[in-house]
Amino acid sequence: MSSGTNFALSVLVARILTADEFGDFAVAFTLYTLLFGAGRALIAQPLVVRYTSVGPGAFSSAACSATGAATLLGIASGVIAGIVGLSIGGPLGLSLVCMGLLLPGLLLQDMWRAVFVTQGRPSAAFYNDVLWGAAQFAFIAAALFVGQDSSTAMLLAWGGAALMAALVGILQFGAPPRFRTSLLWLARQRDLLGYYAATFGLVGANQVTLLLIGVLGEPSDVGAIRAALVVLGPLTLLGTSMATFATPEVSRRRLRGRSAIRVAMAISAVLVVADLAWGVTVLALPDSVGTALLGDSWANGRAVLPATLLGVVALACASGAHVVLWAHGYAREAFWASAVQAPAYLVLGLGGLDLWGAPGAALGLSLAQWVIVPIVWWQAVTLMRRERPPRDVPGGPRIGGCSTGR
Repeated sequence: MSSGTNFALSVLVARILTADEFGDFAVAFTLYTLLFGAGRALIAQPLVVRYTSVGPGAFSSAACSATGAATLLGIASGVIAGIVGLSIGGPLGLSLVCMGLLLPGLLLQDMWRAVFVTQGRPSAAFYNDVLWGAAQFAFIAAALFVGQDSSTAMLLAWGGAALMAALVGILQFGAPPRFRTSLLWLARQRDLLGYYAATFGLVGANQVTLLLIGVLGEPSDVGAIRAALVVLGPLTLLGTSMATFATPEVSRRRLRGRSAIRVAMAISAVLVVADLAWGVTVLALPDSVGTALLGDSWANGRAVLPATLLGVVALACASGAHVVLWAHGYAREAFWASAVQAPAYLVLGLGGLDLWGAPGAALGLSLAQWVIVPIVWWQAVTLMRRERPPRDVPGGPRIGGCSTGR
């Protein structure tokens, strides 16, 4: 539900706004995407790995601390975004100020999704996302009805709906975020946080490479890749949703050895089939349909679509192995895979740009995704054969081979 509404939002806003206004919206949305990833890596992931199998009391305490940490991340980053926006001024600055106000609600809403899925209540996460999706489109319709069709209005409609859903999440869970214990809780996850933070930073090399493509090539090159990513966006978000659901389930069921590998292979197989089916369908679309979907951006996006699809399929191939590594707390091993991928983005992406423009850059970025596929599968198979127990929380008592993390 969350993936589908975000995709529909991107298409709708692209059709409503002018090219310059959509650029302002895209910058603000990119900021959210980066912080969304940071919250997943630094807060949600330790919660999933450490607290899936603990008792209700311990989980409730951890969830309140985690949601408090996510809200504090939104507040801190929102203040910085607001200051930068005020210093820049103009429509882009106003969009950043607007995003700064919205970030606490956006990050809290996403953290409730992680909490509910980890708790074994995916229906609660689903209903919360239904509310967010329905509210954001209702707010957008209201804004258009009164003649407000700027990027700021679209951001307020989207983020305001997220804040509403975040507040409803408090009622669904039955307890509010806890700020006083959030930093202490994060400190107790420090053995994981260093690797998760480094991994998140290395994955950001993809975004850095895109910025360099815009500097060394043409802004239209980045626009073409972004357009292709919008068309293929449901696939990336489907993979993220699958990982969000599967990681706590693998941890809760304590799957190891061959059982864990079979689940990993099934996850990747499902995603690869879905990616290929969607990709073939999109490639077969008449230009008239593509233009109706993305406007003038379709022609450039269509040129890089096959190469971009190759990278999305690579992500699907690696997804199952990543789930196993994350579920068992192998942060160090996941870090080294990302450490190999980061320079591959730069070398292959910029090398492809020099040889073949935007299609070459897209192909290079996709090949960088394939570099780590054999690495993460080798790690997953090797570690599961050893059947090593999950990482312990320092000082935490063990129950059935798993730490309670108290």
